[in-house]
Order: sequence, then C-alpha cells, then structure tokens
Amino acid sequence: MGLIAKAKTGGNFELIPEDQHLARCVLVADIGTHESTYGAKHQCLIGWEFPDVLQVYDADKGEEPSMLSAFYTLSLSEKANLRHMLESWRGRAFTADELEGFDLFCLCGIGCLVQVVHAAKANGDMRAKIQSVTKLHKSMTVPAQVCPSRKFDLAESTADDFEALPEWIREKVKESAEWTEFMRRTMSGQMQVAAEYQEDLSGGKDESDSVPF
Repeated sequence: MGLIAKAKTGGNFELIPEDQHLARCVLVADIGTHESTYGAKHQCLIGWEFPDVLQVYDADKGEEPSMLSAFYTLSLSEKANLRHMLESWRGRAFTADELEGFDLFCLCGIGCLVQVVHAAKANGDMRAKIQSVTKLHKSMTVPAQVCPSRKFDLAESTADDFEALPEWIREKVKESAEWTEFMRRTMSGQMQVAAEYQEDLSGGKDESDSVPF
C-alpha cells in the first residue's frame, strides 16, 4: 500500500531559472500532521529533479540535477491544491472512483513540465518555487532519471526509509503528530528482528515434530 490522498530549498545553490522546465518526480513523502493557520493538516512533500539545471550538491558526486519540492495538504477535496496540481499534470480530472483514494507513490519516476517562478522570502532573499505542473507534450521526452526515487509513509515505511530522506525532511517529519507512533512501531519491529536473529544463533526451538508445509 502506498501514500493515499483522500517549497523549501536549502544550501548556497543557484536558483533554478524562472521558466518552464522538463522535470521528473523523484520524491513523495508523508510528513505527517502539522498545525497551520487553518488548524491541523496532514501534509505531504512532492519533489522533482530538473535535468536541464545542474548543481554540485556533493563534490564527490559532481554535477547533479537541481531539486525542488512543494508541500501539499494530503487531500483531494475540490479546492485542494494537491488535486489542482495533479489534474493539471494528468491533463484530466479525477473520476469519482479515483477520488476515493489515489496512491501518490505512483508519481515517482513520472516526467512533466514544471513552471518555476521566483519569490522573496521574509528576509528578502529570493527563492525558487513551483507555480504549476503540467503534462508533457507528445513530442517531449525527459532525460533518464538520475536521483533515486524516495517514498515515505509514516504509517508503513521503515526506519531505513526514514534515514534515506534528506535531513531537513527528517526534521520536518519529527515535528509531526505521528512521529511518536512511527518511532514506537519501527523500534518494535527492530527489536523483533533482533530477537529472531538471536534465536537463530542459539539454535532456535525444536521443530522435529512440526509439519514441514
């Protein structure tokens, strides 16, 4: 089961130019429930790589596609920004059946056109943000994916899945209402694995009378 739906950047990097860019979705992360101006909202983060705008994030890796992401409330209600973005990307409206539950994890690896604009932060610095996401024209092809796909669901993902997320996303997840339950579940799972491993090392139980099928 995936993340079902009923922009922040960091570092001293060049801004993605204001323009329409070829992009590919490489991140879908459940970041949990957070307080907002309109009350508590369950949020997700969707991120794209931009193969035509290269950055050096890690000197050992050299140039990589620029990354940009956007926060959305995890909702497909009529006025939800997530629904508007997805319908623009798909080029068609959701059916009634799709509105019952749409798996956001299926977005990873899918190409699109992303309109990037610049906006001022509270401190006056400029940042790049996603204005719209639209379907590729039939003649367009997005270069092969470079960054690995990252999928994270607080209800089902593992501790390893969590650790694979960028640090700033992990910090955001830790602020969520679901964080304590995620820690309890994943720690319990790790303890169970350790117990089974210890049992294997000690020879396990006598299964001479057990049915082998």
